[in-house]
Amino acid sequence: MKDLIEDIRKKEFQKVYLLCGEEPYLRQLYKKKLTEAVLPEGDTMNLSVYTGKNVDPKAVIDQAETMPFFADKRLILLEDTGFFKNKCDELADYMKELPEYLCLVFVENEI
Repeated sequence: MKDLIEDIRKKEFQKVYLLCGEEPYLRQLYKKKLTEAVLPEGDTMNLSVYTGKNVDPKAVIDQAETMPFFADKRLILLEDTGFFKNKCDELADYMKELPEYLCLVFVENEI
């Protein structure tokens, strides 16, 4: 978490974050802080949220390939998708070459 806090403070973000652990409050707190730091206030055009086990990896990749609209970054939040637990090869392969403008945040109960 120290690295995440430092990234938020410096406004220098990694391409991928994984927020996991037993404390749901902390996962949600850091998700909110990261969202507020990456995107300007009220920017909903560059935010995509996918929740649940039925998330289609192709839809996430298509959204990730969309350039940000009047902003530096596009943020994609993926919550409780089970991609780490169930091994999603398609998304794992895509993550090897993420665009510079993209920030993927996974918020998972289990990995």
